[in-house]
Amino acid sequence: MPKRVRIAFLLLGLAVFCYLVWSFGIDNIVVNVQRTGWWFLPVIGIWFVVYLLNAWAWYVILHDNAEDVSFGTMLTLTISGFAINYITPFLNLGGEPYRVVSLRETVGLHRAVSSVILYNMVRMLSHFFFWLGAIVLVILTTQISFGFGIALGCVSVVVLGLTYFFLSRHRKGIFESLLSWLSRNRLFRPLASKLDARRDGLLKIDGQIIELYNHQRGSFYKVLLLEFISRVIASAEFYFILHAIGYDTSFLEAIYINAASSLILNMLFFIPFELGTREGGLYVIMQSLGYISGIGIYVGLINRVRELFWIFVGLILILWIGRQQVRGSMLEMIEADSGS
Repeated sequence: MPKRVRIAFLLLGLAVFCYLVWSFGIDNIVVNVQRTGWWFLPVIGIWFVVYLLNAWAWYVILHDNAEDVSFGTMLTLTISGFAINYITPFLNLGGEPYRVVSLRETVGLHRAVSSVILYNMVRMLSHFFFWLGAIVLVILTTQISFGFGIALGCVSVVVLGLTYFFLSRHRKGIFESLLSWLSRNRLFRPLASKLDARRDGLLKIDGQIIELYNHQRGSFYKVLLLEFISRVIASAEFYFILHAIGYDTSFLEAIYINAASSLILNMLFFIPFELGTREGGLYVIMQSLGYISGIGIYVGLINRVRELFWIFVGLILILWIGRQQVRGSMLEMIEADSGS
């Protein structure tokens, strides 16, 4: 990665990290960590397991065409990439350009872009299946009212539609149909003409996307399963947080809380830094399970403390990656001098 790009990511990350800590309040962070006690360790630790599974999924996508990229590199880029996602105000996708830039010198730009796009497409599919699984779980284990049943039905229809759409993009690719649609709409023709100049590169990325689903179906299902399992394991965070304050929460309830919370956050992606939406969503979710008011606010605060911890780790890793690259460049120079 070019040094100036890495420094830009690092400075941006540090600035937003300091802003989040300041707005959250150091005293507030300390109080919530103390209230959680030693349970805060598994809350933090479970996300290392999640990141391991995320890195493994991305590694499977990339490994067939980039054997020289180590799993350690993928894990480092996964953690640091998600750290940048946390500090991105909208869509939580700021870490994806960082991953592309970090990989392009090793695997080439097209392969780096396609692996990142593919990973996020499968990751989104895993969300859909996780939400659908949680809905089935609620229907089978809970007495639901007529109104709540209608709401679950509407959500199911929308999620099933999105699942079908994403699967069709895996079969047919993204860019060819996108370019065709843009060229047919007069409003977007200027954009279509700009993208058309890069048609060959975009279609090459399309081919790599189609390859995974149509010709490497085993790898596709493996990636999807890894991401789905990571969603289930991430639910343990809510299980640990609620047990920390004396609630005998079941793991099935933790799955429901995680699924409902992630669904709300994805629906309200346009709100910067998820301000208010996470705590408000958890407030409603916890009330629907019969917990006292305010527990959702506490759970949301611990979620944010956990994010701050992993943002800090991710920023350290960005700095460490830069030092490793400098060291590697120096070794290459020494070897070149000794060879001459």
